[in-house]
Amino acid sequence: MKLNTYEELIKSKKSAKKFLLKFCWKNHQRHCPRCVHRKLYNLDTGRRRCARCKYTFHDFTGRFVNFARLSPRQWLRFIKLFELEVQPEMMSAQLGVSYNTIRKALAISRLSVLAGSLDGPQIIRNLDLISLLRGTGQYLQTSPVMGILPIQDRIFIDYLPDIDIETVLHFHVSFFLQTRNMGRIIYTAPYKKYLSLITWDNGLFSQHKISPCTEKLPLDMDKNFWGYAGPKLGKFRTANPLRLLLYLKELEFRFNHLHEDPFPALCSRLCSFVPELE
Repeated sequence: MKLNTYEELIKSKKSAKKFLLKFCWKNHQRHCPRCVHRKLYNLDTGRRRCARCKYTFHDFTGRFVNFARLSPRQWLRFIKLFELEVQPEMMSAQLGVSYNTIRKALAISRLSVLAGSLDGPQIIRNLDLISLLRGTGQYLQTSPVMGILPIQDRIFIDYLPDIDIETVLHFHVSFFLQTRNMGRIIYTAPYKKYLSLITWDNGLFSQHKISPCTEKLPLDMDKNFWGYAGPKLGKFRTANPLRLLLYLKELEFRFNHLHEDPFPALCSRLCSFVPELE
């Protein structure tokens, strides 16, 4: 998005809200988020009420953007900073909001990216999504295993529910599947159709004193996705596997939008309905 176009979007509350609403309602046709009925009553408060089920709502009810106390203008500024990968501390200073608000907006954005991915619905079934969006959810107790699958100029990081970190360790010990690590991030040599499996070491590999492979693996030779994502993951620090999962899906999204403007796609994800509330 050109800078002058972006400046036009954020010049007023009205222009910012109008832009986000384009991603909320197809052809500007509003409907009840609960029962999809189209006959609505306008209320004095600015909200609407469904004529069928009597549900009262506003334009952002049930959407990812509704889980943080940011105005439309603040959201658009945040999305631009998120697109540019500005550090949270700088985001807080630039937007004039608390660091905790930024951290919550980041979590909401990454959850919206996850929900919009191909395997997002499958992953979300294993999460208490609403609690996570509210900032009260529990983190994953186990380390999910993801498969890195390059297809032409795109990347897919697939959630593999039938494989856990114990299985990866078993493959390494019993079938000589080579592994390397970056901190607590474990990645492997090719497995079936995947260029690599990747997971977060919950202590299992270190407990068994697994020595990482010293030679480069095929993933290390990948100049496309891994050339882009590897240095970023090398700087990534976390104490729980959910954050790694969300960051991997964010990297998938960013890489697949390298040659197109990611700003509208991010707005679309954030303005979509939260699956568990549809």
